[in-house]
Amino acid sequence: MQRVVTFNKVGYDPFIDFIKAYAIICVLIGHTFPKLDLVGYGLWAGMQVPLFVLVQAFHTFKKENSYLSIKKICFRIFLPFFIVEAGIFAILLWIYRHDINSLTWKYLTGGGTGPGSYYPWIYLQIAIALPLFGRWMRNKSKTFLLITYLIICEGLEIAFSIADFPDVLYRLLAVRYIFLFYLAWIWVKEGIVINKWTCSLSFLSLLAIIYFEYFSINDEPLFFHTAWAYHRWPCYYYVAMWGGYVLFLLHRFISQKKYLEKIVKVLAKCSYEIFLVQMAMCAVIPSFKFIPINCLNVLLRIIIIFAISIVGGYLFHQYYNSAINRYIK
Repeated sequence: MQRVVTFNKVGYDPFIDFIKAYAIICVLIGHTFPKLDLVGYGLWAGMQVPLFVLVQAFHTFKKENSYLSIKKICFRIFLPFFIVEAGIFAILLWIYRHDINSLTWKYLTGGGTGPGSYYPWIYLQIAIALPLFGRWMRNKSKTFLLITYLIICEGLEIAFSIADFPDVLYRLLAVRYIFLFYLAWIWVKEGIVINKWTCSLSFLSLLAIIYFEYFSINDEPLFFHTAWAYHRWPCYYYVAMWGGYVLFLLHRFISQKKYLEKIVKVLAKCSYEIFLVQMAMCAVIPSFKFIPINCLNVLLRIIIIFAISIVGGYLFHQYYNSAINRYIK
């Protein structure tokens, strides 16, 4: 028996919004909760960036002709990112008294500071690559593309292994997400297909996540040894198929609750601003060591970061976009 989830390729798709909302909640979980390896984090919440990349690639590939919008990247992605990073820099320098030289070096080598500061640079690389890949993939067969993507992705794993590439620079590169382009293309052409074949591949992909998260020590040169253990091509099929189908079932249930549907729309609409605010909050909010009970210490910090990130992200989205719209007009 086969089940197929199709996407709306010509207008608004509430399921895409749900994926973005789920992914941003997973970002908050991943950057605040401790000991996530004990709860199979990679299988249900550790694939936030791959989900965002799938959505980004889907939106590009669903269009007949796509192009790189420099204005969108500047005003939508990098200007708010630089504003937040400047704020973090000022707080760390003047309130926490960080050394300006070491702080500046951290910014230069890390692309910024705060958890996830690499993402805007990943987004930029993908935004440049997608229109080029889209034109190349047009009229190519599914089998040809699969083989080509596997050769490219595995070739990159081997190349980075042989070069012993620095992990601090690797985190800023989008190459580990290239196989998601192929899977987003599948979403556009076929949707999420659940049958015996895709279930078998999804199961193998799930096992790959478990292996890379819990058992892998060093698989070079076949797989580059990196902190991004399960953000690599064998792990993404599970995310796009089984994971996508589970999210669809969850979305179908939540869409029956109107108040939850409204929350999902807000989270999706403000997902980038929520990401930016959480990046700042995680960087500047200290541990509450004055609380003698450690679990309460951690819980209070999680609640504060969640609350400020979501509310602050919503307000940031409203005021920033209002100001930018006035400026552009």
